[in-house]
Amino acid sequence: MKRVNLLVAASMIALGWSAPAMAQEEAGEAGQDRVRKLDEITVTAVKREQSLNEVPVSVTAYTADVRQELAIENLSDFARFTPSLSFSAGDDRVFVRGIGRQTNTNGSDPGIATYSDGIYDSSTSAVAKSDFFVERVEVLRGPQGTLYGRNSIGGAINVISKRPEHELARDIRFTVGNFGTTSVEASVSGPLSDRVRAKLAGSYENQDDGYFDNVAGGPSEAGANETTYLEFQLDADVTDALSVWFKADTNNSTMRNRTTNLGSAYDLFPFPTGYLTPGAAFGYLVPGFTQEGNATSNPGVNDIRKFSVNTPTESELDDAYGLATVATWSLPTIDIKYMGGYRTYKYDSFRDDDGTSITSYTFPLDAANPLAGEVLTSGPNCQWLIENLGPVCSAATIYPSRTFGYIEDRSFWSHEVTAQSTGNDDLWWIVGAYAYQEDFQQESHFGNADQPQILAPLLAAPNPDGDYVTALSDITTESYAVFGQVDYSLTDTVRLTGGLRYSMDEKHGSESLRVIGYGIVPGFTLGGSGAFAPALDLTASSVSYASAAGVDSAVTIDPATGLASRKLANAWNALTGTAGIQWQPDDQTNYFFRYSRGYKSGGFNAGGISQFPQTDEELLDAYELGLKKGFGSTLQLNATAYLYSYDGLQVPLDVVENGITLTRFFNIEDSEALGLELEAHWTPTDRIRVLMSYAYNDSEVKDACCFIDVADPLGLQPGAQPVGGIDINGNQPQSLKGEMLPRTVPNKFGLNTSYDIPLGERGDLTLSANYSWQDETYHGIFNRDYTQTPSTDQVDLVGVWTSQSDTFRVVGYVKNLFDEQGFDGATGALSVLPAGIAKTYYLTAPRTYGVQLQMHF
Repeated sequence: MKRVNLLVAASMIALGWSAPAMAQEEAGEAGQDRVRKLDEITVTAVKREQSLNEVPVSVTAYTADVRQELAIENLSDFARFTPSLSFSAGDDRVFVRGIGRQTNTNGSDPGIATYSDGIYDSSTSAVAKSDFFVERVEVLRGPQGTLYGRNSIGGAINVISKRPEHELARDIRFTVGNFGTTSVEASVSGPLSDRVRAKLAGSYENQDDGYFDNVAGGPSEAGANETTYLEFQLDADVTDALSVWFKADTNNSTMRNRTTNLGSAYDLFPFPTGYLTPGAAFGYLVPGFTQEGNATSNPGVNDIRKFSVNTPTESELDDAYGLATVATWSLPTIDIKYMGGYRTYKYDSFRDDDGTSITSYTFPLDAANPLAGEVLTSGPNCQWLIENLGPVCSAATIYPSRTFGYIEDRSFWSHEVTAQSTGNDDLWWIVGAYAYQEDFQQESHFGNADQPQILAPLLAAPNPDGDYVTALSDITTESYAVFGQVDYSLTDTVRLTGGLRYSMDEKHGSESLRVIGYGIVPGFTLGGSGAFAPALDLTASSVSYASAAGVDSAVTIDPATGLASRKLANAWNALTGTAGIQWQPDDQTNYFFRYSRGYKSGGFNAGGISQFPQTDEELLDAYELGLKKGFGSTLQLNATAYLYSYDGLQVPLDVVENGITLTRFFNIEDSEALGLELEAHWTPTDRIRVLMSYAYNDSEVKDACCFIDVADPLGLQPGAQPVGGIDINGNQPQSLKGEMLPRTVPNKFGLNTSYDIPLGERGDLTLSANYSWQDETYHGIFNRDYTQTPSTDQVDLVGVWTSQSDTFRVVGYVKNLFDEQGFDGATGALSVLPAGIAKTYYLTAPRTYGVQLQMHF
């Protein structure tokens, strides 16, 4: 059936919608005076300026004005209206056509490249920048490896800043909205001399209230933030042939950025699956527990926007600075261009990790047993000692507040030099060289600092931070490439494209791990030893000492810190490229076919000292057939059908090694994806504009075995494909054959209709309505109910009034008009009591509304 769907799509593209073309031509002839022309958007998707509809690439572009009318503020909004683009704000991962990043672990790479003014940016923050600062955002779908290179195996997003003006311009915008939202954005721009222009711009944003309520009495979370941003630009025509643009920016933010909530009952088991310390919810079964608030069951079961925790989420982005430079030397027939940038930031986050508001409880003692085997009591357990010797022992007091601290300290620079032709329309070429270096330190701290025993494990180094798991990594990435592409006009209507890129990637660094358990080791149990039970350092038995690909040293354990450490290093390279043909039989028709080979380097799952820390590279062969068709000056239809053959998809899966649950990378041997994308831009009258997008995507793992689903270790859930018998850890391996690739959205639809109302001397009013719908989607490689989010839709209303002189603009908006709860991710975890699988959702924002006032003078 999938092949039939693709064949139908290709047939539609080949036919070019000839019937609608005739109907539109007649309408154009009959009412030309009443019809406004389509706006022409210029893009730099192929490293040179071209009309959006002439570029033989699947690309969607958004200007600042269109973003305002569609109320597009962030990547999640872009995903609603861009075919095949999806984004999960909960874990900051971007996907195009099901290709993206499956983990944020240090040593891994994204699959969608982000570029800010043509310069590679390893974060996605530039895409969420306000349209006040951004001129245009381009979303390129499909491998862009030849021209964009690094990590663009699935596509690229290019963000183009608003540059300094040639005349003095001052802009200011005020915004107020619900949830206590206020912001101010301001800029001044203009000439310093005949050849030099400058711009200074900045913003301050504050949202007091979060989207989701903490019933334990703590602050609301999600969306709440205080953020400042400042940028300075210089744009200089140094000579008639040499131009230089420079930009420096900085931003800081404090956030209460909760993005997930448990939608199932608490697991009341004393030690839930994978726990190294006692479970918090078990305390609800014990008389005398203490807590903040009064919720004794998960409020998220009945209202997913409510939670109950005693540790609020606090995150901070600090020391964030960026520099960017573009220099162009224009010779008679060649442009030589340098693009370089540097960026650094530190992100520090701290949140609740037990999901409850319990602060303490007493762990029940086991029944008296003189032969219990408890080490510190020389055999008998605590209850036996109490009954036979008196109060020489007591039950342990548990302080179960588990926390998760996460730190990123990252800096990277990027350099690219290109030479491209400018003097011959029939032959265009570009050659270039690229260099990139990144230093990335990542820290994950799973803490239980309120428990005194965790701070001082028995016969081991002190643990002053109170972490029961500390995972650290410091990885340096170096990437180099040379590339070239040629476009040649075979005839006036047929153009050929060919390009190659050779990429070299090297990663090296270190990883460290410490593991501490409390009450889980036989002979030192809480039920048996009571208050005598110590915390034990389990590091030596938790790490892998085996030689493996990517391992560059033996494991050593520091006696002062208890951290086990080893070095990692390896290198990868690939030759990739593109080949295509473009046919433009007239000035409104653009057929194109492209073959592209994409590449993403191998990497590491750094921080776990696991048995197999390395993953191999990903390779993608992509075939695209596209049509961009205009019908007069009022209708533009774009369509693309694609087929992917994917080798080595990097997928993180939880595994149990030495009794500890760790995440390990696997390469999925063989998978395929295909789809159809449609976009329409229609202006039937001088007042009405309609934008529409639709995408159909499907994918399938062709061959992959055998893997453990830690949420369903016995392979009992519907859809499970057990293979062979139970392994030595008591788990049932499963085949992944036939599974859909994670975050492949099967169907999605976006629609915007706007109506312009001329008000004469009082200006113009544009009323705009958005509707978007997204299909049920799997977010894990095991396609199960607990990794699936339901279909969701959203309606927005926007009104834009602009004064006749363009001095004033007022925007009113309501997003998510009907307050639907949306989801952009889901995970499952094995629950013991009650038995089953607990489901955690990644949540989107509720209804928001506000008003903006902008002045330009």
